Amino acid sequence: MFVILSALLLGAAPVGTNPQSVAGLYEIRTMEVGGGLELRADGRFRYALEYGAASEEAEGKWTYDGRTVRLTSEPMPKAPAFELVRDDMAPKGQVWMTFEKGFNWNGRVDALATAQGVPDKGLVTTEGGGRVDSGGRILTSIEPLVPVYGTPGGAVRLDPSRGHRLLFRFHPNDVGKAAFRGEALSLEGKDLILHRYDTKVRFVRADNGR
Repeated sequence: MFVILSALLLGAAPVGTNPQSVAGLYEIRTMEVGGGLELRADGRFRYALEYGAASEEAEGKWTYDGRTVRLTSEPMPKAPAFELVRDDMAPKGQVWMTFEKGFNWNGRVDALATAQGVPDKGLVTTEGGGRVDSGGRILTSIEPLVPVYGTPGGAVRLDPSRGHRLLFRFHPNDVGKAAFRGEALSLEGKDLILHRYDTKVRFVRADNGR
């Protein structure tokens, strides 16, 4: 995790349509949110965010079209994943999700699921012991989400004719590395605004736009 410095960046132009007008150092000055953003003049960026239990960073390329800064991670991080280890029988209609040691998470685990008679994916979650609360529906697939980050970890098809006790192995890979694909930051005055984890993150220019 890098630390955004509060040093001055000399020679930055006023905000305009030229990409160099937004190049510089930005910091977060919001209570309970930390991190910063560096938009380098060569088109590269560095980013860090600390919000609640989420701690992430990224680097890559940035562009500016006069209204919006867009970030694209490079190299693109490898997403964390869940590998299905076992699928044991359970009473019909029941689905359980458990995890091997090393997952290091004791709270509930959310998942995306499909169900018979429902055209779209829905969000389900585990109850005590790992049983999935399906709302009485028969699930036909389930995809665990990485806690805190909400990253999908790979879908597993479920046979609706029986229940399932699923055991997963967690592969963290590049967890904590943000996979930006044209992530948009809007301009408000000299500040950049990012909407992330259901919050509005304001990056304030640390060099006063000089």
